[in-house]
Amino acid sequence: MQDVNTRNEYTKVAYYYYKLGMTQDDIAKKLSMSRQRVNRILKKCLETGIVKIVIQEYEHQNVELEIQLESLLELNEIIIVNNTDGDINEAIGTAASSYLERIIKDKDIIGFSRGRALSSLVNNLQPIERKDLTVTQLVGGLNAEEAHINSDDIVRHSSEVLHAKPCFMYAPIILENKELRDSLMKESFFSRVYDTMKACTIALVGIGDMSNNSAFVHRKYISKSEYDILQSNNSVGEICTHYFDVKGKIIESGINDRVLAIDINSYKRIPLRIGVGGGSEKLSAIIGAARGSLINVLITDLETAHAILAAI
Repeated sequence: MQDVNTRNEYTKVAYYYYKLGMTQDDIAKKLSMSRQRVNRILKKCLETGIVKIVIQEYEHQNVELEIQLESLLELNEIIIVNNTDGDINEAIGTAASSYLERIIKDKDIIGFSRGRALSSLVNNLQPIERKDLTVTQLVGGLNAEEAHINSDDIVRHSSEVLHAKPCFMYAPIILENKELRDSLMKESFFSRVYDTMKACTIALVGIGDMSNNSAFVHRKYISKSEYDILQSNNSVGEICTHYFDVKGKIIESGINDRVLAIDINSYKRIPLRIGVGGGSEKLSAIIGAARGSLINVLITDLETAHAILAAI
């Protein structure tokens, strides 16, 4: 800064722009200078510290880490919630419900898979004024699972809150064999359900892992031969029963010949694919899901986010 008069000029331009909300054109006319000079002065004000931009609550948020991971994982958006002593799925689900309320539009078709975080999402969802909404299952149900985390219960609850039209499968996620699945798929009812799935504009999905805590692994819904194929191909997780490795490559094990779930090609054509989940056991699955473009938005917890950053 050359002298006190120059500093005074710069301060005045900054005051007009930031405090009074004047446009650069208005300031240029008022001070008899070019718009380009106004623009240069405003940049200089930031460089010299005459103007300091403070983002309120920035210190308490995870914005910098979110933006860093968005770039590294090539995702549209990442939302990171702080870890607490409570259930992490509750915190993640609450953040996911706020996100959904922000982005949902009239006539959206929203598909849900299953899981605790998604159950928490719909439990925290608030009614919003949107028209002609539809909610649908992306996968069938697991009869042995707690009812509230099943896809059909999640769809039922969300349809009531959002005043949306529900689309149910009324069928289990995994059948005994391919013949039974093929037979069911010939029914017009299932064809209509699949048409709705394929028309989804938003997918909200849990990210499954390959640990013993996984419902499919723990309850032995996967046959031994299917499990062996997944293990030999280094499977790390699944979304809507589609298993993948840490690079995001889909692994064909035969399980999808006998499941009722959206097919992988139709799933990947859904414009907004939101992965909801966290925890150390899901680390590789989350990374693989992002690398394989199975999700383009991630909602997770801070500890998991730091672990992702360290791993990639």
